[in-house]
Amino acid sequence: MERLRELRVGFIGAGRMASAVAQAILLAGKAGASLLRHPETPPREGHQGRWHRKWLRRTPSERTGTFSPGPASSISHPLGQFQSQNHVGNQTKMAEDNLPLPGNPEVGSPPHTQASCSKMESWRPDGEVQAVNIFASAPSNRNLDKFQTFECKTTHCNLEILENCTIVFLATKPDVLPVVLREIASAVTKKHVFVSMAAGVTLQALEELLPAGTKVLRIMPNLPCVVQSGAIILARGTCADEEDVALLKRLLSHSGLCEEGPESYIDIHTGLSGSGVAYAYMFAEALAEGAVKMGMPGAMAQKIAAQTLLGAGRMILETGEHPAVLRSAVCTPGGTTIHALHELEKGSLRSTIMNAVEAATSRAQTLGKR
Repeated sequence: MERLRELRVGFIGAGRMASAVAQAILLAGKAGASLLRHPETPPREGHQGRWHRKWLRRTPSERTGTFSPGPASSISHPLGQFQSQNHVGNQTKMAEDNLPLPGNPEVGSPPHTQASCSKMESWRPDGEVQAVNIFASAPSNRNLDKFQTFECKTTHCNLEILENCTIVFLATKPDVLPVVLREIASAVTKKHVFVSMAAGVTLQALEELLPAGTKVLRIMPNLPCVVQSGAIILARGTCADEEDVALLKRLLSHSGLCEEGPESYIDIHTGLSGSGVAYAYMFAEALAEGAVKMGMPGAMAQKIAAQTLLGAGRMILETGEHPAVLRSAVCTPGGTTIHALHELEKGSLRSTIMNAVEAATSRAQTLGKR
């Protein structure tokens, strides 16, 4: 596999999702670099569930979420027409071990919000992939600001991305992508690997617009990739191989969860996770408003609702238990939770959410046929 320090990565299109993926790539190979990773705290004394036993079997380093440092790199390259602008100011470099955490977990501080993440006052990309080796193109400077903040190289010429990079992320709007591919087709070589982030543009369509034999993959990220807690599904084209998939997963390792599946899963992923983020936000909003109705201040209710969803999701991932098992563990005979769940069942919460996933998936499939 190509070493990350020798890799040049390009983005054609520079929107919010593109910059979030670029940020994750800059973190690839960096020890313990997740901005949203909190150290695990031991379970409450006396709770002897399966997840507790799994926690006890972990080593100290696994419990705290630390990682072994990767090799450092400081390669630079002459970049011709590309701009290099330092907008980072007096940002300080985080140590590779024991990175500062967002908020104070000891007093239950909430995770990063988008606003706090965008400031990044004490974070600087420092993984194996160097900012000098990441390139981005866009028609105007408006969307390039984030890449310039990361000290990446920017241009208005898409062909320059192909001249300088081997991995090329296609991050334009779906209706623009065919025009872009026809523009760059003559510059495509066997060394290039294309990763499309465009919704509704199939692998078949991408391969037909690019020279025969071109390696193509599709990914579908979701909004929490902005805070390195997203869910991404990837699908490979006919010419992409295991090495290409492994490299892409490594590059995206700090975006959050990254799973490979057949291309048909991408539309399902849209209904489950792409749109599913909005379902979770609506549920969090309803939780908080319920607490406000009962007398809790709105700001506090919102933080607790967000932390509740974060903690519940993390328990599913870390214990491997089915959500129904964890739900049952919260219920006690005649208790508050079972009474509340009865109200949710009367409101058909479960079937309504299933219908929402189906509706969003069907809409994604329709859009893909246009």
